[in-house]
Amino acid sequence: MKIIYAKHFPPKGYKAITIGPVIIVRKPNHLDTSDYNHERIHWEQYKELLIVFFWVLYILNFIFNMFRYKFNWHTAYKNICFENEAYYNQFDTDYIVNRKHYSWIKYI
Repeated sequence: MKIIYAKHFPPKGYKAITIGPVIIVRKPNHLDTSDYNHERIHWEQYKELLIVFFWVLYILNFIFNMFRYKFNWHTAYKNICFENEAYYNQFDTDYIVNRKHYSWIKYI
């Protein structure tokens, strides 16, 4: 995966975002091993869902969560199934190797 450092993206409050095979990191942040692993998990999710379907499901899950968590943006974001999988497994450096396809479904 390619890592790019940017001054104004992703938005404040977010360290990094994966867009396809590229990780964009907001300066002055740096990725540690768990951050990198988190973003690699997203890349696996992207590939499974052919990128477009990843974003469709990601946005739909976020909208559902906004209603579920009474429009609390942070809680809705943290409970997106794709984020749950990535956060829960970001410290396991072997997770990508052992991960089964569509593992994010367990986090719905």
